[in-house]
Amino acid sequence: MRKFLYSALALAAVATPAQAMANASAWSSYAAVLGQYIAPDDDRAATDVDYGGGVGFLIGAMFERDGGLGFEINVDLDTFETGSATATDFYRYGFGLDATYSFGNREALTPFVMVGLGGGFNDVLPDDDDGLTATGRIGVGLVTAPLFRDFPVKVRAQALYGYDDVGEGYWEPELGIGVEMPLWTAPPPPLPPAKPQVQVVEVPTGLLDDDDDGVINDKDRCPRTPPGTRVNGDGCELQEILELKGVTFELDATRLRPDAQSLLDWAVKLLRRYPDMQVEVAGHTDSLGSNDYNQALSEARAQTVVDYFVETGVRVSQIQARGYGETQPIAPNDTPTGRERNRRVELRVLN
Repeated sequence: MRKFLYSALALAAVATPAQAMANASAWSSYAAVLGQYIAPDDDRAATDVDYGGGVGFLIGAMFERDGGLGFEINVDLDTFETGSATATDFYRYGFGLDATYSFGNREALTPFVMVGLGGGFNDVLPDDDDGLTATGRIGVGLVTAPLFRDFPVKVRAQALYGYDDVGEGYWEPELGIGVEMPLWTAPPPPLPPAKPQVQVVEVPTGLLDDDDDGVINDKDRCPRTPPGTRVNGDGCELQEILELKGVTFELDATRLRPDAQSLLDWAVKLLRRYPDMQVEVAGHTDSLGSNDYNQALSEARAQTVVDYFVETGVRVSQIQARGYGETQPIAPNDTPTGRERNRRVELRVLN
């Protein structure tokens, strides 16, 4: 069993840096601190150990912003309580490297799996048994969406099955819960070079733009907008909330339908025309399903639209995603038509 564990962990450790080299331009990283509980192995419990606990610190990274493979470097400080006023507690100072796989971008509710190896220093009685040992672990976990809009702290929980090669070797389940925060995200690829400017000679052909808002007179429904006013495709002043009509998703999923992507192109042009405009992509759902599920689904769909904008050249600093779940309906939810209207995505102008 030990040979199998070490072989699997070694393979994961070798694969991790290889994936990092292939995707170095798309990293996102994070840090976390967790409180931990350890249920002692029967053999360890035989030495009068009641339970173990401690604190863990880690720094991790994903090689793609949307999820997938990653790694974590961890340090654990554990204490094994003997439950006796006259006996000395046992201590373990551990360190390790884990390979991870995240099923999401860690901006919405994201499960993950992990496997890793490391080492530990055991401080036990008798002192002659002190020393370094090999360790390994495998487990699953969950990271929530950010708890606050302006402070991206998240809750992280994980359940592990750990191995410590001290003595005859101990297999012990571990539970951990704490907080995780993002550290750094790779910037999007640079914008394509601007096309050469073409000099336009104005001629009296009806292609004039008297109010200089970028919409010619023949198509300008608001021909006297003040200079500097942000306008839509009809030449009228932009509203604070712009509904992205026709932008739909696959059933119970976050993937955009092909026709929805083409409908987003006008919004891409608008954001490029006004690079100083800050916008929020707001996701909404109908009332079917639980509140928590709808909240997570709306956040993930809003992030999908943001990702599409970034992929088509919009600066990531110009846009942000936020989900509102079922809390802001614009129609009754008791009819199919009303629920369809409530399943929507909006652009909200912030400045």
